[in-house]
Amino acid sequence: MSQVFANILHDETFKVVFTEPSNRPLLIKLIEFFLPGKKIKTLTYDDKEQHGLILSDKTSIFDLYCTTDTGERLIIEMQFSSQRSFRDRMLYYSTYPIRSQVMERMKLLSTEDESFLRRMDYSLNPVYVISILNFKMSHDNPETLEEGMISRYELRSERTGEKMTDALNFIFLELGRLKWKEGEAGRCNTPLEQLAYSLKYGHLLDAKPKDFEGELISELFDATAFANMDEVQLENYNAIMTTELDIIAQKNFARDEGHAEGLEIGLAEGRAKGLKEGLKEGLKEGRAEAIHDTAMRMIQSGCENDFICRMTGLASGEVEALRAQ
Repeated sequence: MSQVFANILHDETFKVVFTEPSNRPLLIKLIEFFLPGKKIKTLTYDDKEQHGLILSDKTSIFDLYCTTDTGERLIIEMQFSSQRSFRDRMLYYSTYPIRSQVMERMKLLSTEDESFLRRMDYSLNPVYVISILNFKMSHDNPETLEEGMISRYELRSERTGEKMTDALNFIFLELGRLKWKEGEAGRCNTPLEQLAYSLKYGHLLDAKPKDFEGELISELFDATAFANMDEVQLENYNAIMTTELDIIAQKNFARDEGHAEGLEIGLAEGRAKGLKEGLKEGLKEGRAEAIHDTAMRMIQSGCENDFICRMTGLASGEVEALRAQ
């Protein structure tokens, strides 16, 4: 079966879908899902390069950085792999839209007037950092999570709960906490479960689950369908996925080489103890496990069998067996 829907679990492929102008209403619905009661009339994508936020070969450190017609700033981040100090990272990101608001006001004031700082208005429009994670964060209290998957943070008094400011808000959706596995779409009963399942497993499906309802879910499947993408979108998606797979392959190769080196050292030390054959078998099993792990990741990313065979050296039947697991 050929892949029907794009895999948007990677940050760059997420951007390919959601920065498409025709998908702007979909992005608005996604934001309103995370911010119940807030109605966003218009949304513009900010020029992220003007903030000097360059990281490696990416356009910026944000996946999406948007501003509403009322001045609210929105950062939407998609993360595929677990990272250390992820909350601190997002706090760091949030300082840019906060600082940019102040800098914009300072530009409006006369730099020749020495009293401009005393007249400076430091009031801030709210900044919302929305992160969609394909892993689990640690929580001291499980009750922090809504439906076991989503958490919200803001600045409040430790003693009374009084809110310090509306300026800074964090929302985290942890897809890694979805309790239903691939093939269990029928067990998703709530809108949050259905959205999480669609984001996590949508690229593995051949159609939208029949019980999944609502405009957000329907538009998400429409937007990620390859049949609805133009040639430029498809080229961008394929180029990004090739890069992502190269990175995965490089990481796994480095890990495999590290395992092999460690086993070779063990082999040298074990010869005198008669462990040579055992260590050779261990090396063989370890490399086979690493190759199978790489193939599974590629299957989950929506790769075709021929490409996986070329990248891993596995036979077509072996890939089919892994896909059936």
